[in-house]
Amino acid sequence: MWTKDEDLVEVRRIVLEGLRGRRARVYLFGSRARGLAGRTSDIDVAILPLDPLPPGTLSAIREALEESRVLYSVDVVDLSYADPAFRERVLKEGVLWNGSESD
Repeated sequence: MWTKDEDLVEVRRIVLEGLRGRRARVYLFGSRARGLAGRTSDIDVAILPLDPLPPGTLSAIREALEESRVLYSVDVVDLSYADPAFRERVLKEGVLWNGSESD
């Protein structure tokens, strides 16, 4: 049986694969990062590109997520276009899925 933890592993794999060769930090944020997710909570992922992403990158990631086995809705946000206060909250409270803060 497919589990909630497997969903997170699959989302992480799809997002990181979609960003392969790109310099970007990826964060899990929201209720799942805080350990407060309910049965119907979505999965919130933020991408902070360190270099501009090529056009279509986020669309391709979102499409791959929609076609995956993941049972929950996944929201993918590009932090380079986000409100500064929101971006700071994600960077402070989110769980870094790749690299390190000093990359």
